[in-house]
Amino acid sequence: MRWLRHPVGGLIAELAILAILLNAAYGFAMGIVYRLDALWGALFAIAAAVAACNAYNLYARFVARRDVDELAPRGIRGLGYGLGLGALLIAFVVAILALAGEARVGIGGSFASAGLPGVAIMAGAFEELVARGVVLRNLENVFGSFAAIALSAVLFAALHIGNPNATPLSITAIGIEGGVMLGAVYVATRSLWWTFGIHAAWNFTQTGVFGIADSGHPGQGLLRTELAGPDWLTGGAFGIEASAVSVALCVIVAGGFLTHAHQRGRWAAPFWKRSHAI
Repeated sequence: MRWLRHPVGGLIAELAILAILLNAAYGFAMGIVYRLDALWGALFAIAAAVAACNAYNLYARFVARRDVDELAPRGIRGLGYGLGLGALLIAFVVAILALAGEARVGIGGSFASAGLPGVAIMAGAFEELVARGVVLRNLENVFGSFAAIALSAVLFAALHIGNPNATPLSITAIGIEGGVMLGAVYVATRSLWWTFGIHAAWNFTQTGVFGIADSGHPGQGLLRTELAGPDWLTGGAFGIEASAVSVALCVIVAGGFLTHAHQRGRWAAPFWKRSHAI
């Protein structure tokens, strides 16, 4: 099994085994969450996320034979930082659109029937385990940080092509926000806790708080946000993820994290230019 510890072997094996298994479990568990209310959906999603993280850990320790620093308990405070950053980003975008007269925020209703907290938790955990824990990390081990972020961003965007109300603009935006920005956060922090938190809070703040569509899927939140104006500015039916404001903000955040990664020496070269995996 020595070939599994080679960067190319690890990439192939984890894509063929771990990514497929996690995606299958994600689809099955998400189908259950959508049938539950907010409380039970959230509890089920937490249990499913814990199980998925344990499966990821077990594969790393007993198959790949490596330490799982990206999920180390000492880094769990990154979850809180990520949750705060994800919520702040969406709130800031809504605030800018409201000040520009392109968004009107009012009282909404209950999101209990949609189970949205559980949906956000599931997306944050499972999608990050695959997109950053499997895809980005292994691509980085092979091709280095720059190529890994670019390739994983393209893949992340491509996986959203079939979403409701998707357009070339919205898919490009998803690639920048969910691919480049979250990739930059991972490279800078070397922690999945950070990306778990950002992803989950980003999704939930859109839908469960502001009642805005998330990647084309309608939201039902405590608040109701009415968007007006051109789609390039508000995101249209796809949601504010496709807004130029969101894209610009995430580019700034990504730049900050990439600068931090470079300053801390966390920018990885291709495997043929270094002597160890990351």
